[in-house]
Parts: sequence; C-alpha cells; structure tokens
Amino acid sequence: MKPEVAEKKYLKILRRMPGNRRVRIGAELYEMAHKIVESAIRSEFPKISEEDLKKKLRERLPK
Repeated sequence: MKPEVAEKKYLKILRRMPGNRRVRIGAELYEMAHKIVESAIRSEFPKISEEDLKKKLRERLPK
C-alpha cells in the first residue's frame, strides 16, 4: 500500500473516532516520539546530565 493511500485510510478512521480518543492517541504518539528521541540522545551522549538531556529534548521535539 502506498503511503498516501495508507494516510487517507488512517485519517478516515480517525475522523470516525470520538474526539477524546483522538486526543489520547495523539498524546500517546507524542510520548512514544519523546521516548525514541530521549533514547537516541542517551545513545549519542551516554554520560549526559539530566539538565543537558532536557535541553536537547527541547531542541529536538516540537513545542
């Protein structure tokens, strides 16, 4: 399946969901992205302090 087709199907499914469920899914996706980025930073900088980790997370993740 082409990405554009998959995206259209996904959006169609999302539109049928109640708003609170869509918000929850969005929050879960953001949390997963946060964990992935944090893991990548820790791999790149194994001895990073918590303060520097927070700074790098703010730089890499959207607000």
